[in-house]
Amino acid sequence: MAISIVPRPAHVTHYGGRYDETLCPLTYRADPSLPAEGYRITLRADGGEAAYADDGGRFYAAQTLRQLRAPDGTYPCVCIEDAPRYPYRAFMVDSARHMQSVAQLKTLIEAAALLKFNRFHWHLTDDQGWRMESQSFPRLNEISAWRACDGFLNDDGVRYGGCYTREEIRDIVAFCAERQITVIPEIDMPGHMVALLAAYPDLSCTGRVTAVSTHAGIHKDVLCVGKDATFQMMTRLLDEVCDLFPGEWVHIGGDEVPPQRWQNCEDCRARMRRLGVTDPAALHSDFINRIAAYLKAKGRRAVTWNDTLKGGDLDRDVVVCNWMDKTGRCIDRANSGGLVIEEDFFHYYLDYPYGMTPLRKTYGFDPMRAGLTEIGRANVIGVETPIWTEFVRDFKQLCFMCFPRMLAVAERGWTPPQLLNGKDFAARARALLPLLQTIGITAAPPKTWDPRALGRWKGLAQHYCRVLRVAHENRGVEEA
Repeated sequence: MAISIVPRPAHVTHYGGRYDETLCPLTYRADPSLPAEGYRITLRADGGEAAYADDGGRFYAAQTLRQLRAPDGTYPCVCIEDAPRYPYRAFMVDSARHMQSVAQLKTLIEAAALLKFNRFHWHLTDDQGWRMESQSFPRLNEISAWRACDGFLNDDGVRYGGCYTREEIRDIVAFCAERQITVIPEIDMPGHMVALLAAYPDLSCTGRVTAVSTHAGIHKDVLCVGKDATFQMMTRLLDEVCDLFPGEWVHIGGDEVPPQRWQNCEDCRARMRRLGVTDPAALHSDFINRIAAYLKAKGRRAVTWNDTLKGGDLDRDVVVCNWMDKTGRCIDRANSGGLVIEEDFFHYYLDYPYGMTPLRKTYGFDPMRAGLTEIGRANVIGVETPIWTEFVRDFKQLCFMCFPRMLAVAERGWTPPQLLNGKDFAARARALLPLLQTIGITAAPPKTWDPRALGRWKGLAQHYCRVLRVAHENRGVEEA
């Protein structure tokens, strides 16, 4: 008899019959012989036990039981032995472009916990908004957190924005911790900083006053990395980040940094001369490495996007998120000992339509890319799926885009590859929809998961997806 669990457990033995917890209460027992985050559930008609390796294992046993429970309160008599394939299993939410309420974030976190995700990567700052309340720099709350209008979806002249208070952030962190999820905050630097520069223009290369951006794209105005004041402000901000977020890792972005401003900035050129370099990519690496060293001195570890590998000398302790690498740098990074997280744009980005990224495509992506050595495979530590919100404003739409594709990434991050089966997964995903609904998640209906079901609209959908892909891959830098 099949059981509908997502992610699919590693080992299942069926005994037959039903277990009733009201007649024989379930007992929990620590078992240090189990692998990290692992558990073993044994349910028979005469009793039930959940053994666990650690706090994570105990929690994940409970999530499996939550999915196993029938409407009448009973469970199938089974033995499930389970542990994750990867230690890092993450989802990312962009709250900079469009904010979610604390209640909405908690709903999403609750669903992610059910799927055994253990990291929440929270994208808190970007060109279009600053979402973390700052004590040291109040202009970030007053100016950087607000843009003149929504911009992405309308231009009605109504201000859009806000920021999460320190109390709200601590509430989210505590809520996640109760569910074995560590929050990884992202303060993107030195690019994607137009919102900050709107409040502190002296930290740009031009000193020109700008407004918080109301549109997408790659912006020329970035932090001036030649000024000591820039590094000083960033480290003070990171002090605040470390105070609010107790987890070891801090994401510092590092992606999509056009070099034009640096090339024309005397402060940046002077720093390049001091470093003995001529390539702005080396200046980029220098800044990221300095920030990473500051975090390391505080007992933290920097995480970046794979763009930071362009300079060629990124510090070995920096963890790299591979979102779009056409050069093989991430493979080289893993093969040479650096930690890499897979969140491939073409498979794991949830803000693109199902016609571009159908469920079967997300499920079919193997994070172990060709070219990885044995060492490299060991250094690919997990998977992450982001939802960017330029064009995802309301929570209902966010849930539609995320589910069931988050289920597919969850299974890829947990289940042994030899047990993966797309048809079986789709059936289990459909069976889980009612439980997600009780949490507050309304997933995309099954008829939308596979673009082959679009009939006469298939060609139009495919054309739309090609346009989106080309636009994203070749995004132009805004004019000065």
